[in-house]
Amino acid sequence: MTGIILAGGKSARMGTNKAFLAYGNKSFIEIQIDILRHIFREIIISANDFSLYEHLQLPIVPDVMPGRGPLSGICAGLIHSKYSYAFVIACDMPFINKEVIVYMKELVKSDNYDVIVPHTVRGPEPLHAFYSKNCIQTMQRCLEEEDLRMSDFLQKVNVRHVNEEELIKSGKDIKSFINLNTYREYEDSRSECN
Repeated sequence: MTGIILAGGKSARMGTNKAFLAYGNKSFIEIQIDILRHIFREIIISANDFSLYEHLQLPIVPDVMPGRGPLSGICAGLIHSKYSYAFVIACDMPFINKEVIVYMKELVKSDNYDVIVPHTVRGPEPLHAFYSKNCIQTMQRCLEEEDLRMSDFLQKVNVRHVNEEELIKSGKDIKSFINLNTYREYEDSRSECN
């Protein structure tokens, strides 16, 4: 399987590139790469500005259709992936948890779904989920029709929802799904870390 880091967002609310914000002594994206390396044979960065990520020495793929949101980045990552399934994570999720990903990875092996997505009180978490290459055609159709909402896409494929109760019961830390969108959220998370 492949790990895909989505780093193509504009970070408008944060005001700076979220991938390179520091948490502890590493950037968000470095934390993610360190953990994903222990789980996946291949890691791809989905981003449109190659120069920002070259130093990480990983394959970088541009969006299938730039400016069309995360669906375009996920689709690009899947197209370039060597493997039939990929785990996708947004670069603004620094609390990435190996156990949660491994738990979901086991579901991929045992079930025949297009997408394995955690489901929290906020709803599905499609930027912390597993996708099959079977999704590519549906994604491309959504992009062409400018139907860009991840929730709409999920209704068109075979999805296994992993709810919070299931994860908590198996002892997994659901903090993994928190993403940081504003500088205030980032500062608050850093003060918790210190």
